[in-house]
Amino acid sequence: MGIHKEKLPHKVSPGRQAEAALREREDLYRDLVEHSQDLLCTHDLAGRLLSINPLPARLLGYEVEALLKIPMREFLAPECHDQFDEYLATVQRDGFAEGSMVFMTRSGERRIWEYHNTLRTDLLPAPIVRGMAHDVTERRRAEAALQKSDERFRVALKNSPVVVFNQDIELKYTWINAPVLGWAQQQCLGRTDVEIIGGEEGDRLTSIKQAVLQGGAAVRTEVTITFGDQKHYFDLTVEPLGSRRGPLVGITCAAVDITSMKQAQEEREKLVRRLQDALAENEYLASHDPLTGIPNRRLLEDRLEQALARADRQHHKVAVLALDLDNFKDVNDTFGHQVGDLVLKGVVTRVKARLRASDTLARTGGDEFTVLADVADAHGAQVLVSALELAFALPFSVEGNVVTTGASVGVALYPDDGRGADELRAAADEVMYVVKRSKKG
Repeated sequence: MGIHKEKLPHKVSPGRQAEAALREREDLYRDLVEHSQDLLCTHDLAGRLLSINPLPARLLGYEVEALLKIPMREFLAPECHDQFDEYLATVQRDGFAEGSMVFMTRSGERRIWEYHNTLRTDLLPAPIVRGMAHDVTERRRAEAALQKSDERFRVALKNSPVVVFNQDIELKYTWINAPVLGWAQQQCLGRTDVEIIGGEEGDRLTSIKQAVLQGGAAVRTEVTITFGDQKHYFDLTVEPLGSRRGPLVGITCAAVDITSMKQAQEEREKLVRRLQDALAENEYLASHDPLTGIPNRRLLEDRLEQALARADRQHHKVAVLALDLDNFKDVNDTFGHQVGDLVLKGVVTRVKARLRASDTLARTGGDEFTVLADVADAHGAQVLVSALELAFALPFSVEGNVVTTGASVGVALYPDDGRGADELRAAADEVMYVVKRSKKG
């Protein structure tokens, strides 16, 4: 029979602490998802939505419950239907897919979303695709408008929010709508970027513009310029400027201040990282013991099912070992739960040292452990049992205390002692209890 373990009053167990930490992270994840305008969803490999956060659903003109009933293909623009089939094939083949698609809102408006989606299969009954998308409609429209407007620099007004300027063949400023930057015309005209801005930023601007003068082709890039202590980001377009007879006489430039957009993008990236970290930690806590860091019962069950399937394919045996510490309640009663926890960590260290990298050690109860290992035959399983028993030959030294505890080990062999995971665990437990009773007798 197992030893009854009484809980000390007012003592929060590691399991309760892990549950509280898990709930806190789930609350954080839920808040982040529900308040994000980015689309966060899951769908199956047939293109049926399984979940979606509220704000993007409402931007498309639907409530979440209504949207989940509509196949994804039905709210895509018609020209994206074939693309959607290619997307499903790609994510199933490669495990991820990224790109853009056109969604139709309920009112008929076209919205462009850039997505990065990944296939998830671990510990799931069926594969799902986890998606993250950002609405880039306004940005795409702005880019299209800029491309169509060949004369955009010529019609810029002096006080336009777009910084427009010309420089001669020596890259000296000949005209600039400087007030938008807080500069006076006399501070710029006749001077170069190196003279006005200086440092690495001035050198980089000069290098970009010299390349346009030498190659004769327009360039669009992102640059940074620091005014005082504040860094500004600009979307800079540089085009060659020719005379009526043809030779280049300089360059014409337009710079759009995208600082606010960059800051918003950085905040979005921080949010995505926080979401990813929270998801990763939640997934880890759901499958590992919080005290020792080894797999818990949930992960053990998954690995056991995989091991049995592998054994059938490769025609070998699987050993399931139930390991229960002897008189561990006495350890807690004598030395306290803090020492008991350290002994459990020491047990894990010793047992893992006698296992192979391919074996699994899981904590399945307070002082109960399960070992899963591929073996050739019953003799190999017994050799492993002996190795585990030797792990307890010496006492544990914990915070100046000498703690002696043994272990009762029972083993069941697949397929000799059972065909399923439940049968094997029950058979190993039964042998372990026989061993434990024999020690008492």
